Amino acid sequence: MTGIITDIIPFSVNDGPGIRTSVYFMGCPLRCRWCHNPETQYGHPHAMVRVDRCTHCGACTVCSSGARGPHGEYDASRCTGCGKCAAVCPEKACWICGREVTPDEILHQVLPDKPFFRRRGGVTLSGGEPMAQPEFALETAKLLCKNGIGVCMETCGHADWTSYEQMLPYVQSFLYDYKVSDPESHRQWTGTDNRRILANLRNLSSCGVDIVLRCPLIPGVNDTTDHFLGIAGLTEELQGIRRVEILPYHSLGNNKRVQLGLESENFCVPEKAEILRWQDELNSMCRVPVCL
Repeated sequence: MTGIITDIIPFSVNDGPGIRTSVYFMGCPLRCRWCHNPETQYGHPHAMVRVDRCTHCGACTVCSSGARGPHGEYDASRCTGCGKCAAVCPEKACWICGREVTPDEILHQVLPDKPFFRRRGGVTLSGGEPMAQPEFALETAKLLCKNGIGVCMETCGHADWTSYEQMLPYVQSFLYDYKVSDPESHRQWTGTDNRRILANLRNLSSCGVDIVLRCPLIPGVNDTTDHFLGIAGLTEELQGIRRVEILPYHSLGNNKRVQLGLESENFCVPEKAEILRWQDELNSMCRVPVCL
């Protein structure tokens, strides 16, 4: 049993209760235009390019899949992650993102962090989307729990319900992304509507699991009263939601998009005052606390 991850990051305090170690899975069914981890959307290892280091020497045209051009051009959709470009680049301008690991290898890397977890902390399966690799996510969660490590999972909700059902005994909390309330607007900004996402959210709530509703807010996209009412409506309907977390848009993903050969997205980064206004408005509507 192996899976593909991009990284394992210790001492995270924003991805579930307590001190946590986050494991970033590769692959995601959504294509959110504001994604801050666009490198995880691909389901396989691939190259990334530091354009500020590239001298356009053409050495990377050794690429057999045609993903690299003679003047530093890069088409991530054609990259197979073979690593030839990274091996020959004299400026170390490109590298391979993503690696194949086993659940045992994840456990081995996480175990030194266990003393810091104490009673509340643990490991968060993130990404990308862990449910893009459901069997690997399940085996990893089982092994972590067997070794006394609590598991949270961040998910976009767009996967087969049976995959979530199998995870229930091993996940202490689901960090559930909720992006846009209107189905067609959701399709416009993420590539798919939100019907399956809402169905899985309701199923999880009916199972009595702990849910944190995580809401990325992007100015001009979903910072609307209609969306806020949609969030509030879910907190009224679903007893499993214990709080709402606002995730204000930031532009860190744009640099990664450039490294993937993609165009930058020009969303506005919200000011602190605007973020606090969002929080106040949502707190006035929601049954549960709204946090930053």
